[in-house]
Formats: sequence, C-alpha cells, structure tokens
Amino acid sequence: MAPHVFYATHDGSRNKLPEYKRAFISFSFGGKDIEDFGLIVTFGSGWLDRSASAEFEDLTSSYDILDGETYHGTHFRPYTLSLTLATDGMTEK
Repeated sequence: MAPHVFYATHDGSRNKLPEYKRAFISFSFGGKDIEDFGLIVTFGSGWLDRSASAEFEDLTSSYDILDGETYHGTHFRPYTLSLTLATDGMTEK
C-alpha cells in the first residue's frame, strides 16, 4: 500500500498530479519535488494563511508650509514564508 503522500500527489492511474493541483502542498527543492522524498506541506489550521505579497512602506516627506506629502517611492520588505513539512515514510536514503 502506498503512503498517503503518494495519494495526495498522484491520480488513480499513479500519474503525478499537475502542478496547479499540488500548488499548496508541494514545492521543488534542488530540482526535485518534495513528495519524491516522502514529504508534503501541512497546515496546522487546515488553511493556508499568508499575505499575498511582501509588506511595503511608502517613502514620503511632510512639510509645514505645504499641504499633503511628497511621495518618493515604495520600499518592499523581504517576503518570508514558513512551511511545516510532514512525512509518512521518509527514510535516510
């Protein structure tokens, strides 16, 4: 009997599901999909909970003698993503 990771990432004919169907439970690492190692992404809450983009900050200046602000640009902070991986049969190999 195949492990649950296999069933979550393959169809009934044992073909790997297309990427869009594995988008939230899989990713590639070093050119290999993580399910090839027996790993899958899990969500403790049962839902993917993350922001759609990195946080950003508008760079502006305010002056006492002018109304409003002067816009200089936008600074994006690094986008981070933390994932919890689970396995149902990973070995040292």
